[in-house]
Amino acid sequence: MLDTVKLCLNDWEIKAGANLLIQPSPLNYGTGELTSYFPLWRNENGEMEMGSKAYLNAKNLNVDIKPYPQGGVQCFVHFSIPKIHNGENYYSVGKEGTQAVLKQVEGELKEAGIKTNIEEASLSRIDTFQNVITEEPFFSYSPLFSLLQASRKVRRDYGSTFLWSNTQQELCVYDKIAEMENRKLETSHYPAQTMRFEYRLLNKKKIEKAMGFSKVKELPSHWGDFKETFKKAWEKDIFKMEVGEVEILASKQVRLLLEHFRNENERNYIDSLFDFYGAYTLGRDYGITPLKIAIRELEQENKTDRETIKKKIQRAGKKLEEAQKQMELLKGESEGKTLASLYKELQSKVCLN
Repeated sequence: MLDTVKLCLNDWEIKAGANLLIQPSPLNYGTGELTSYFPLWRNENGEMEMGSKAYLNAKNLNVDIKPYPQGGVQCFVHFSIPKIHNGENYYSVGKEGTQAVLKQVEGELKEAGIKTNIEEASLSRIDTFQNVITEEPFFSYSPLFSLLQASRKVRRDYGSTFLWSNTQQELCVYDKIAEMENRKLETSHYPAQTMRFEYRLLNKKKIEKAMGFSKVKELPSHWGDFKETFKKAWEKDIFKMEVGEVEILASKQVRLLLEHFRNENERNYIDSLFDFYGAYTLGRDYGITPLKIAIRELEQENKTDRETIKKKIQRAGKKLEEAQKQMELLKGESEGKTLASLYKELQSKVCLN
């Protein structure tokens, strides 16, 4: 359930010969002034080590020691729990395995010359995740994700990744196998259609609000809360609609297409849309019901008489049904995957299972 974790070490000490790189301050060439020159820590001789920051990039973890202009220095360590435990981050790690990883991180920090009690550290970021084996390839769900909008969050589309975010949290869904292949990892032994859902809490304040705690030593007693918090986040922001509401939302997208072709060719605008988009593709992605809703709304606004609207709707529905039947004969099976059915599948697997 947990993937990337970022900890703020509250009890830390840098030993002599620590495996850290100190980044010097930039120099203003004109004045000779060091523009970011801060005390980082006191060494064993009692002298202050100075610089703009210090860091360590190791195989299993990364350390950042950051001074703040308003005063104080903080030491952060971030790492992937599954990657340390399993060698990769496809599968999740249980409570006991997570505790073992935290102890290992404490040991590796000690070897690097950073002495700390990791139990006293605070959680500064946590990424929770769930893998979902889908019935269709990832690209089939792209039109659905393009419709969904989380409250008070910005949605970004990166092709095989969709992200809804603000400064406090992120909801992210992506093609996990494609992501692993981009990192040159072997994926043949994993399910090909794996969709990864992540809920990321980006700072200590949000973690405390969502989880009710922020200290590492409290993590075992709250272990069961992670799954529930994950489901609630996705249910509240993304999977909050009924299936019928998805059809209404889809109809608004179809309407935009219809309006475009009506402006181009008012008499045969429905056929123009079919020719451009493809009757089968339109029915597959949006469904017959959203198309009928969009045509009815558009024609009513145009003050078309009821009998003409009825005929147009029947004709459009029949054309989509014929296209679907023809494709079924060609494929030998019925897919029947509209946006509404894809939504229902993901909503069930993420929020109800």
